[in-house]
Amino acid sequence: MRIMLMMAFILTMTTTNMYATAEAADTTATTSISELKTQNELLQQRSRFTTGSVAMILGIVALLAFLAFNGRWTRRLEIKNQQLQRERNVVVAQNKQLAIERDRAEAASRAKTSFIQSMTHEIRTPLNAISGFTQVLTTPAVEIPEDERVNCCKSIEDNTRLLTKILDDLIFMSDMESSAELPTPEPCLGGAIVEQALDSISQLAHEGVSLIPKCTIPEEQVINTYPRMIQTILSKLLDNAAKFTTQGSITLVLSLEDDKLHFSVADTGPGIPAEKKEQIFKRFTKLDNYAQGAGLGLTIGRMIAERLGGSLTLDTNYTGGSKFDLILPVHQS
Repeated sequence: MRIMLMMAFILTMTTTNMYATAEAADTTATTSISELKTQNELLQQRSRFTTGSVAMILGIVALLAFLAFNGRWTRRLEIKNQQLQRERNVVVAQNKQLAIERDRAEAASRAKTSFIQSMTHEIRTPLNAISGFTQVLTTPAVEIPEDERVNCCKSIEDNTRLLTKILDDLIFMSDMESSAELPTPEPCLGGAIVEQALDSISQLAHEGVSLIPKCTIPEEQVINTYPRMIQTILSKLLDNAAKFTTQGSITLVLSLEDDKLHFSVADTGPGIPAEKKEQIFKRFTKLDNYAQGAGLGLTIGRMIAERLGGSLTLDTNYTGGSKFDLILPVHQS
């Protein structure tokens, strides 16, 4: 009985130990599975973190590459736009220059047409007079009184002088435009310039018109300038004054102001409207179409004055007729 009880106890203990061992094994297995699950979860989290980080890094790299590529293309586009803008500016400038050249060509064409028309009229007028009076004088069957014959001869002489003057003016303008050189300044006396200029028109002035010279420069003072070219300017101004002044006076004044020669030619003629102060200096401009001349005198006068470094202007404040001011620099000897 005891043996049986002992065997039963032993069997019970064995079974209990077996259960305890199994339970311990189960507990260990359960713990291992939990740890494995935990580790798996950690690995998955780490994997997700690593994958996200790599994706983020790749995204940042891609963004930086895109920005660098985009910046390079933007810079290239800016350079290209700048080149296109420069080329556009060049084209615009060329178009403007072409427009200017076209306008100049058209203006030259109009000036040429105007020149031909003016010269045809101005040259034909004295030629017709010369031809007509010559035929009268040379026709054997025509007998004319002595005074009419003298008048015809005088008309031929006047028209010959006018024709010569027109041709001389054209040649002079051509020479002035084709040559940029100036003669050497010469020493001269201011009073002599004034006297010679008035003497040159003494025969052209109307009867009763006084020619008044005024020179504020001392007689002994020598000035270094271009007396011949100055005489040409003054002759053009005085010719106009003599042509249109039928009564009163023509005054030529010379003074020295701030190392500049100041000539003024004033007359008591009909005067020139202030709004015409620039137009009268244009070629072939004539305020009176019936007056003799080609309208080149004032043009030549201003051309020479500017070539000498001076100016020729109309004094619009003068109301007694017409007054022109010629200002020229004095050259040091």
